[in-house]
Amino acid sequence: MTVSAACKIDIFDILESGSKTSLVISKELVIAKKHIELLLEGLVSIKFLDKEKSSYALNEISVLLTENHPKTLKYACLNWCGDHLKAWMALDESIKTGKSFFQNNYGQDYFEFISRDKGKLDQYHKAMFAYAKDDYQNLPNKINFSKHKSIMDVGAGYGAAISEIKEKSPQLECYVFDLPSVIENCDLRDDIFLKSGSFFNEIPKVSDAIILSRILHDWNDDKASKILKNTYDALPEKGHLYVIENCTDKINIDLSLLSLNMLALCESFERSSYEYIALANKSGFIFQEAKSLNELQTILTFIK
Repeated sequence: MTVSAACKIDIFDILESGSKTSLVISKELVIAKKHIELLLEGLVSIKFLDKEKSSYALNEISVLLTENHPKTLKYACLNWCGDHLKAWMALDESIKTGKSFFQNNYGQDYFEFISRDKGKLDQYHKAMFAYAKDDYQNLPNKINFSKHKSIMDVGAGYGAAISEIKEKSPQLECYVFDLPSVIENCDLRDDIFLKSGSFFNEIPKVSDAIILSRILHDWNDDKASKILKNTYDALPEKGHLYVIENCTDKINIDLSLLSLNMLALCESFERSSYEYIALANKSGFIFQEAKSLNELQTILTFIK
């Protein structure tokens, strides 16, 4: 929570230009010096800031929490210390009811909840974009997307995956599809086309390949099946579906705690590749292959 407080009041961003004293920082933030010093000393004690004489400076850890760092974790920190933390604090209720914190307390799923607040929605998608930029940088080297004429990232958020693909295959017609409230904040190159709507309703029929990247694990089997059926309907015959997920049977990392996180947030869980394949088969897809994307994610390829 100390780090989260520092992110909220932009301590790390202020120090990006160089080391500063508590007096200078307090004047820039218009916060009492004695209160700022309590936070600064706390950050030094947990090694998130360095201190030399009376000046405070970023180190190799805290530089990752600045807004402008190419792999910034600022929004991930804010995300995990906000509503995510509230959900974990009520984990016992989710275990007893089988419902997410947001259904138990607000009668909405997590994504409906954050969509009510533009700030929370933007914070969430900035956090996911930062993760995705790192996770998907090798995606175009794992799959030969150039065999397609067009591809759409469904539930794309701010478009990290499709941006990597377009960079490697500029001739490919690329689309992102997400809710209107997400699409309006997308800042992508002009040759990536934006489509808005809900994957629970109808997915545009504009591409011969679709990506579902870390989408299905957010939903229980019934809702995941609905997404897959709509994806199937959106693709032409022989169209390809690429599902990117943390498959429990494909990695040497225990995902038990991540499954608890999915329960508390989304009433879902992390699945094995066999469970994803079974869900896709029910919608009509034929499984083709599984490829490791990185130490956590697997790419499952399906054909209509």
